[in-house]
Amino acid sequence: MPAPRNEYAFDLDVAIAAARRWGTREETHARFERAARRKKYSDLDTPERRAKRANRLLARLRKAAPQAAEEIASEFTESTARQISRAAVSPATIDDHLLERVIGETRDFLFVEFLEQAVHASRAIGRIVTKLGDGRVSYGTGFMVSPQLLMTNHHVLRSRDDAGRSVVQFDYQRDRFGRPVALRAFQLAPGTFFLADAEHDFAVVAVAPGGSGRPLADYGWCPMIQEEGKIVVGEPINIVQHPKGEMKQVIIRENRLVDLLELHAHYEADTEPGSSGSPVFNNEWEVVALHHSGVPRRNPDGEPLRKDGTVWRTGDPPELLDWVANEGIRVSRIVEFISRAQVTDAEAPLLREFLDSKPPAPPEAIGPGPSRPGDARVTVTVPLHITVSLGTPGAGAVAVSLAGAPSDSSEVELEKVEPDTSDPDYERRPGYQRDSLGFNVPFPRLTNAVTSKAFALPGRRGDARFELKYHHFSVILNKERKLAFLAAVNYDPTAPVQHPRDKDGDKWYFDPRVSDNGAFQAGERLYAGNPLDRGHLVRRADAGWGATRQEAKLANDDTFHFTNCSPQHAITNQGQVKQAPPGLKLWGRLEDHVAAQGKKHRRKLCVFNGPVFRASDEPHRGVKIPREFWKVVVFASDTGDPAAAAFVLSQADLIADLEEEFQVGEYKAVQVRVRDLESKTHLTFGSFRDWDVLEREGAEERFTGGIPAVVLDSPENMVL
Repeated sequence: MPAPRNEYAFDLDVAIAAARRWGTREETHARFERAARRKKYSDLDTPERRAKRANRLLARLRKAAPQAAEEIASEFTESTARQISRAAVSPATIDDHLLERVIGETRDFLFVEFLEQAVHASRAIGRIVTKLGDGRVSYGTGFMVSPQLLMTNHHVLRSRDDAGRSVVQFDYQRDRFGRPVALRAFQLAPGTFFLADAEHDFAVVAVAPGGSGRPLADYGWCPMIQEEGKIVVGEPINIVQHPKGEMKQVIIRENRLVDLLELHAHYEADTEPGSSGSPVFNNEWEVVALHHSGVPRRNPDGEPLRKDGTVWRTGDPPELLDWVANEGIRVSRIVEFISRAQVTDAEAPLLREFLDSKPPAPPEAIGPGPSRPGDARVTVTVPLHITVSLGTPGAGAVAVSLAGAPSDSSEVELEKVEPDTSDPDYERRPGYQRDSLGFNVPFPRLTNAVTSKAFALPGRRGDARFELKYHHFSVILNKERKLAFLAAVNYDPTAPVQHPRDKDGDKWYFDPRVSDNGAFQAGERLYAGNPLDRGHLVRRADAGWGATRQEAKLANDDTFHFTNCSPQHAITNQGQVKQAPPGLKLWGRLEDHVAAQGKKHRRKLCVFNGPVFRASDEPHRGVKIPREFWKVVVFASDTGDPAAAAFVLSQADLIADLEEEFQVGEYKAVQVRVRDLESKTHLTFGSFRDWDVLEREGAEERFTGGIPAVVLDSPENMVL
């Protein structure tokens, strides 16, 4: 029997209509971008909506923490304080200071309840599978909105017949160990209830309770709240989804509401075909919109464009579209429409249950108090994935896998960084693998001019004598500069286990293979008592993956060798992310952006990093401090062909040996040609030159001021 041909719930007419609406709001979007740069969103929404949002949050705060509400009230005049105490702030009273005090200033710290709320919400979200005939299967996303009703888009389930050929699959996700969870499928029951509307792009359908196995009631529901005030423009949004029919994933907080129209909401987010029908949540995990489409970029003729800039034609895969934003239907408008809908007498009780639904009571295992059976454990990896398990094993733990690329994280009872004592001679460390992308990605070579400066392993011949192998990466060490010439890593963000970071501090150690600790390796003395940062060349998140927890930890810990350390480079160590300059933050996101494109070939990468050594570099404690760093990312293009992109992070006014013609500011990230990078690094990149995306026809149109380089203000500026 042939395997089903997979399709995704996608409607071009819906996407084009979303693009037209987006195109009419250019002035609003420009205001949003200006506000985003200032991190001031207060003037982007109406006083009425801002007042409703403040009152809704004040009511929650008064119930959960009355003293905190009183503290806020005490900061204002007597008349305003009375409004705050009654959660009745008027549009005339609301101002920037009051709104910021109620919502809270933008920050990344959250109470752990945020994770528990995320777990509750994610349980109710499932993958909708519809049999189309002729072996074809379509995927979408849906979520329970009452004990018996599920909501998705109209273009996912257009009719009762569509719903009758469909099931919803819950638990199509991974557990906290990266293992697939046993999914549970429920047949949809449109004969019991079905209501849909094309303009509001929703469908509500009953779900059959099923027979043996986990009951439908275990998955809970996300109530649809008609009242406004759930969110204002500029606040973060969260989406749990099944993009392209894949396992459950979530985008979280690093996405904002951009604009509110009468019926629609526009927001930043990473979605894919198959995400249609996903709930869009606010910070309190209340549904604020029903996601229904991305907004495709269009040319002046109104034609949708592909990611490569060419016109997308009917019949092309929807995942090739160049999405610029996302659009959903506002929950308040959907509920208002449904409340007026005409249904049969048999359907009326289910409709009333939907309109009256409140959040389900939390499972007993999540109840308050330290004496409950089984301690709660929370494991967080942001932004790659969140895994939260609560209660005793087997008690229905839920895992949520986040889309995107890995970052640093923390885990309760995480082991300290330590050398791999099972391999004291480093003989079993495989090092960088040249075939990890399905084609040969060679290890760069030193030119003859610098080979004498490289540390060589005794008993080895040829280029192999220079390669210090570790778990998932290799290093060539410059013994004169006491820093690496280069570090090369196989980066796999799709591996089952991504090792989280120990927040209690990093322990760096010397490589015992390198003679005389400290003679050829810059150690702790370089970084003590000064602002220099111990920076990974190979990021621990790039190497710290594996099929097992042990493999991921060995690779993670290997990145803490001083041979992989370079001053003033990393942005994710020592907790200094927020203080890092924008250029450094961008530098840490480049390979993440390439890996997060969502293409099947662009998930794994080969990443090469190193400093640019110059004779004019200033010395500090016997070590010359590099002013520039370089990076080359090799990946498979959309067609599966090799592609390479090269970058330089400059701390000085130097780029591609064009100092007089091209000036860049401090910590400016720039994409350059591989051939120009070779002259800087005294390395030979071989076939990388032929794969360079900046050598492709038309790439010169992206060059800055005619110079063969592209200044990067954001990852989206990259030429891929």
